[in-house]
Amino acid sequence: MVIYRSGRVTALIGIAAAALLLSACAPNPHEESPHAAAAGAAATQKAESIAPEPPTTAAPARRGAADAFRAWLDASRIPDAASSCAALSPELATRMIAELNDRGPIHVSSCEEMIAVTAELYRALDQDASVDISVQQETATDATLFVTYLATGNCGTVVMTRPASDWIITEQSQECAA
Repeated sequence: MVIYRSGRVTALIGIAAAALLLSACAPNPHEESPHAAAAGAAATQKAESIAPEPPTTAAPARRGAADAFRAWLDASRIPDAASSCAALSPELATRMIAELNDRGPIHVSSCEEMIAVTAELYRALDQDASVDISVQQETATDATLFVTYLATGNCGTVVMTRPASDWIITEQSQECAA
């Protein structure tokens, strides 16, 4: 999906980079007595002055595709294999595993192994994960990003979908032609 470098380690790193995405209490309007209402109002005022609650009408912010890609990239470098693999479509993970196994001396059998191995390669090579992301197209459910790794100039098109609340990187993602 993403970027290849010269040599076997470069291919592994490129594949890894490619493979590798948040009740307020209201006073009772039917208070029994004015004293109960005053006590309730004082308690409410005291509680609000101590710890005001955030508004409950605001929906949690949904992050955009570019932020989701950056989060995936960060998680893949830690590595947080479970989170990283969850952000890849099963088809993309399968393709990346096959490419890693076909092009290099390291063989893996799962997405989690692939993330762990490639994170270790990046760490061993002190490879910077800084990227420039250009959003080519984004709707509430689909996005296409153009990603360039700043340290190497390698690039790729990242195709994402959001079937629910989280973005998924799909198998339509491709590295730039060499």
